[in-house]
Amino acid sequence: MNEKQKECILEIQDLIIKINETVKKHGLENEFLSCIGVGFVNLDTAYLDEDGAERANMSLLSSFSVADEDELDDLLSYCLEAYRIEAEETRKEEEEKKMSNIDYWINLAQRNGGLN
Repeated sequence: MNEKQKECILEIQDLIIKINETVKKHGLENEFLSCIGVGFVNLDTAYLDEDGAERANMSLLSSFSVADEDELDDLLSYCLEAYRIEAEETRKEEEEKKMSNIDYWINLAQRNGGLN
């Protein structure tokens, strides 16, 4: 981890502590759920594994505020579903943006053997 990343992650750590202190100040610890994971990828260590997947070392910081593994599982399931919904919306927006470009339609027509 370089010095700039270290400085940033320490500042983020302070923010996580402040979040937890805010929850405690309001007496909401028993009702509060959180899962925070932040970090930096070290691109200098990037490589392809035996399956061709990209790999790299990471410097990570995480914090969990849950009662048990079941709560954590529910929270992570929610995060995964929210991610999938957002990714699908982004994919649709990108596709719509592509389709609004005349070049998209010209290239599509040429792939099908010319204009109809």
